[in-house]
Amino acid sequence: MNQYERNLSLLTEYFQNGCKENCSQKLGLEVEHFIVVKETGESVSFYGKHGVAELLERLKPCYSHFYYEGERLLGLYNSEYSLSLEPAAQLEISIAPRREISEIRNIYHSFRRQLEPILETWGYELVMLGYQPVSQIQDLSLIPKKRYNYMDAYFKKTGTMGAHMMRGTASTQISVDFFSERDFVRKMRAAYILMPMIKFLTDCSPIFEGKIQEKRMVRTRIWQRVDPRRCGIVPGLFQTDFGFASYARFLMQMPLIFVVEDGRAVSVGEQTAAQLWEAHDLTEKDIEHLLSMAFPDVRLKRYLEIRGADCMPFPYVMGYLALIKGIFYQESALEQILSKKVSEKEILEAERSLMEYGFSGSIYGKRADEYMKDILGIAREFLEYQEKAFLDPLEQMIEEKRSLTDDYEK
Repeated sequence: MNQYERNLSLLTEYFQNGCKENCSQKLGLEVEHFIVVKETGESVSFYGKHGVAELLERLKPCYSHFYYEGERLLGLYNSEYSLSLEPAAQLEISIAPRREISEIRNIYHSFRRQLEPILETWGYELVMLGYQPVSQIQDLSLIPKKRYNYMDAYFKKTGTMGAHMMRGTASTQISVDFFSERDFVRKMRAAYILMPMIKFLTDCSPIFEGKIQEKRMVRTRIWQRVDPRRCGIVPGLFQTDFGFASYARFLMQMPLIFVVEDGRAVSVGEQTAAQLWEAHDLTEKDIEHLLSMAFPDVRLKRYLEIRGADCMPFPYVMGYLALIKGIFYQESALEQILSKKVSEKEILEAERSLMEYGFSGSIYGKRADEYMKDILGIAREFLEYQEKAFLDPLEQMIEEKRSLTDDYEK
């Protein structure tokens, strides 16, 4: 076994160790927010008086653990959730996996109750959109995190929208467990099959660079123009031998941008993981870094991360959680999603149709609104009784053929 094969084996073993034999049907939630000046809608900088750096310091006494880079406080943690910052000081909450959607809701509301008195005093508010409401990217500074400087410079060479992605966007991400390699494959394929619908239903980006947009799915369009080697659909997804090793090969051939040595980020540019670790074994820290530098729509760690949704008003976040729970933790629901054979090409065609025609578009040969009703019907069937109502906002959108961006324009 040569070193490349050895490292593929180490990656595969890492993923295998993520299998939860007694899959507990837990969901993890991450939501990124914009902190803006209430009167103007302009983004609040990390720096300066009443900046996001000062906000974290104000919140620090409420938390038991902290993340620093150098002398800068960049993250806060407790037993229920963590707070961290995206490149232009978007505030992300990451809630530890929970089985009950109502428990996730309660934790999120607790976070808001803690945060909002400070924001109110300073004349700020949290905005839940997929793209900055007022500020433009040339006016937004990166936080003092070295990885973001390297990524910012690198993405200028790989596409036209890297800076917009880093500074301008905010997402909602849901993580689900898998109990075997076969279960991982089925769930990843199902997530990609549903991805056009997810991106469209959660499209909450009515503004781009300060102007109202007529185009749909702005955040999706941005991600299509960042770096095709690490974004979009994982290669070979629908091949019969797809599995942990396939994802490992995808990672090993990806340019790594930077590595962390002695606690410091060091640029490596176009070198791939295979080249960087051609002479030694991947450590667990190496693997975790490698995983963090891939940005496909569905990302594998020791769980599956479904990444296609915009940040959006919280009732719709709850609806999205219910949709994922109703589909991904019921074998018969998954089977219904997977029963129609779909190709990578058809996924992209469905995305394009939704971008152009909205609810009147086509998803895998079916009118989009009818397809979405069917999928939500499957999710509703398999949810526990007390969680079915969380789907109501999404179902109402489809019934009225009204998107979140339509709401904003009104």
